[in-house]
Amino acid sequence: MSKSTDFASTLAELEKVVGQLDSDIPIEKALTLFERGMQLSNDCEKFLSAAEQKVEILKRSANGNTTVESFTLNADIAIASENDE
Repeated sequence: MSKSTDFASTLAELEKVVGQLDSDIPIEKALTLFERGMQLSNDCEKFLSAAEQKVEILKRSANGNTTVESFTLNADIAIASENDE
């Protein structure tokens, strides 16, 4: 299976996996797909969490104005290392 690197492709792959799980497949394949689906679900959650953190940074400001602060997307690093395993 392909390694997803952004939210849209990760979500698309997750939807594909869910569609395959809805079909009549052997239990071994279903378990493999379920495991991949859980990995993809976790990756989607990391992407969304990072986006939420970025929104919070955008909303916060010392002088009341909306500003953009530098944000390191640690979720990308975690996802990349998990996918390399």
